[in-house]
Amino acid sequence: MSFGSGSIPGYLERLRNSKIRKANRQKEFRGGNNYSNVKNIKTEYNFPKTSGYNFSEIKKKIRKEALLENKKQLLFWIIGAVAVLIIILLFNYY
Repeated sequence: MSFGSGSIPGYLERLRNSKIRKANRQKEFRGGNNYSNVKNIKTEYNFPKTSGYNFSEIKKKIRKEALLENKKQLLFWIIGAVAVLIIILLFNYY
């Protein structure tokens, strides 16, 4: 299928190669990667089951810890902003 030397043979070659590559990629996804039975595989961790009461207590504890952490971060940023403001004011007036 040679028409001479030019862009048409190159185009046809690229077209044929892309069809071959596309077919190869489709084969990979048809049967090679079967993730349909992932649910049956045991995980590395065995998480204990909790009752409704324990679950609500755990949620309250996590919320309390998160609130305390947020307060600490807010205090840190406020102190940092005040310190930067004081430093800027000191350098501007002296």
